[in-house]
Amino acid sequence: MTQSRRERAEALGAALKAARQQAGLSMEEVAEHLELGVEVLARVERGVMVPTIPTLSRLCALMKLDPDSLPDLPELSD
Repeated sequence: MTQSRRERAEALGAALKAARQQAGLSMEEVAEHLELGVEVLARVERGVMVPTIPTLSRLCALMKLDPDSLPDLPELSD
């Protein structure tokens, strides 16, 4: 069974949240570093919003996270 776009977005968000917490970073710290609003980061972590590839790359670099360890990316457009 294949995962829906929503399920993939939620899995990605959960993985990013876990990585952020493991790195000991607050949402505010990450949002400030990436020049994003905290609400945008919250939406990504909840799987409501999918980050752009450049933002995802910056998130991974900040948290020293291997992008290959993340769940499959959902489609970036509907």
